[in-house]
Amino acid sequence: LNLVAAESNAARAAITELAGQPDRDTLRLLKRLPDLVLPERHPVTLADINPKYMQKILLKTYERAPENFADLLGIEGVGAKTLRALALVAEVIYGKPASLRDPARFSFAHGGKDGTPYPVDRTVYEQTIEVLHQALQRPDIAAPDRVAALKRLASFAGPLQ
Repeated sequence: LNLVAAESNAARAAITELAGQPDRDTLRLLKRLPDLVLPERHPVTLADINPKYMQKILLKTYERAPENFADLLGIEGVGAKTLRALALVAEVIYGKPASLRDPARFSFAHGGKDGTPYPVDRTVYEQTIEVLHQALQRPDIAAPDRVAALKRLASFAGPLQ
């Protein structure tokens, strides 16, 4: 899940609203839901949400009544699993899906996605973009292909020196 993406604004608002509601109301809704088989996803059952833990965390968030998503993140016990569960519930109850776009889909080349996170070396990152830019300047690349590739590259880079 990418809960920081702009397309997740509605999901964040729904999750925050959900977290501020009495746990019994949310759990009552969840218990009435059938098992779901969502497109391009694995089947989701009530066991996937862990109702006992969900009740505990919903009670805690209800008592703290977060005013916004940042406040929700500051509540002890609200971690990745809780956010995934709340995002699923927000999508099912409110129809507000979170973005699934991976903000770091190319970070494996420069750090972070291989299970051993390390900071991205900005200099190496910029050099990689420059190498790609120079490669696209070769004369054997057709103009329309070059323009399309340069536009894609420009979306990842700032101004080149």
